[in-house]
Amino acid sequence: MNDLNFVAAGDGTRIAYRIDGQAEKPGLVLSNSIGTTLRMWDTQIESLSKHFRVLRYATRGHGASGVPAGAYSSTGSAEM
Repeated sequence: MNDLNFVAAGDGTRIAYRIDGQAEKPGLVLSNSIGTTLRMWDTQIESLSKHFRVLRYATRGHGASGVPAGAYSSTGSAEM
């Protein structure tokens, strides 16, 4: 399970991802939930990749994905 790839987001943050399944299959994108990594899908990948080309990624700050510098808030509000 060390076959991770990385892509740089617009702000330079590295996002970890993995692709499983054959290229000619329809695409399926899986994202992890808070506090987990893209590995949360490990037990389903064998079955899913029989029918889909599966892209799964770790959201920012999770797993091998980067954590961008900055002020964070849990309020969800933004200044205008």
